[in-house]
Amino acid sequence: MEQTNTQTVSIAASPTHVFEFIADPETLRLWAVGFCRRIRREGATWIVTTAQGDMPIRYETDRGRGTIDFYFSPAPGVEIAAFSRVVPNGNGAEYVFTQFQAPGMPDAAFAAQVSALTEELRVLSSVIRARAVCPA
Repeated sequence: MEQTNTQTVSIAASPTHVFEFIADPETLRLWAVGFCRRIRREGATWIVTTAQGDMPIRYETDRGRGTIDFYFSPAPGVEIAAFSRVVPNGNGAEYVFTQFQAPGMPDAAFAAQVSALTEELRVLSSVIRARAVCPA
């Protein structure tokens, strides 16, 4: 069994707003800044450009449950999942993100990924707050 990591961030915005923002693949580059350098659509497939190169990513979302699940394909025939959920917290929301150490991934690489997610969740909260203050 591989390691897992679950992190949570409080966001001062409605759960609906937080869900809509995160569920939109085009916003990934705005908050997952360590992971996503760029994201583009090729037909029905989303391709994220990472420091290691291009990787297909698939989103499975359920607005009613607040779930946004990410499925990454780092190599043909390989799929890695990360599961997330937006839940209400008073007038705001909590965003919960669980990631798994990929088979064969060195512990140090997973630790770096965990550290990057901590920073990315801070960025996510800041971006959503800033957008609420300065709506388009």
